[in-house]
Amino acid sequence: MSKKELHQTGIVITRPSHQTGEIKALVNEHQGHPIEFPLLEIQSKSQNETFQNIVLKLNDYDWAIFISSNAVQFGMPAVKHAFHTLPESTKFAAIGPSTQKALKLFDVNHVLIPDENFDSEGLLATEEMNDIKNKKIVIFRGEGGRETLAETLRARGAEVTYAECYTRTFPQTNLDLLKTFSEKIHISAILITSSEACKEFIRLNRLKDMSFLKDVLFIVNHPRMVNVLERESFMTFSSDEPSDQSMMKKLLETIDH
Repeated sequence: MSKKELHQTGIVITRPSHQTGEIKALVNEHQGHPIEFPLLEIQSKSQNETFQNIVLKLNDYDWAIFISSNAVQFGMPAVKHAFHTLPESTKFAAIGPSTQKALKLFDVNHVLIPDENFDSEGLLATEEMNDIKNKKIVIFRGEGGRETLAETLRARGAEVTYAECYTRTFPQTNLDLLKTFSEKIHISAILITSSEACKEFIRLNRLKDMSFLKDVLFIVNHPRMVNVLERESFMTFSSDEPSDQSMMKKLLETIDH
């Protein structure tokens, strides 16, 4: 990674509070000033009776797909509690390498992930997800979210069930706190790491004029968010991969441009 520095400028981190450790460390390493401004927070639903009943029947499913590392964090403890040994009949899949890595912490060593494009479309492009007619698939995810994966799998003949193990809350009521920060320290970039957070930021931005953001750089971890933010006239770049390291690499490449 380039040793370009952030010159003590403010880097706004919008991840949920429990997920900021790595990116904060990277910002500090490159002489930036991390500013935590969570656009969403995550709350467990793993004690929900509906979720628990689905977990108990995991061995009835051909595939268990995990949408995110949050889905692993809030879903797998219940799975491990229900099954001391994971069902051999159930195969595991994940959206990308970060979620695959999270599954390995729960002794899930064989996980299907896309070869590229670490999203629903990438997973749907794999050979295995094109051979699922009459298969039973459970998708571990948060409450709500995109329907592309389930809709496409059903169209291909699969029976799909959601195991919703967490919910999102939106703690910010406006962007005034960012404006206050900007009066004390120059904010050079805002990092956004999910479609839900991106939508929430745009909603908050539309509440009142936030012209102080017009020169701020936006770094996102999926190209889909670039189009959304550029439509709002924000200068936006996507990292090559969804990892924190890749987002920092993109930030360092673009910060002085």
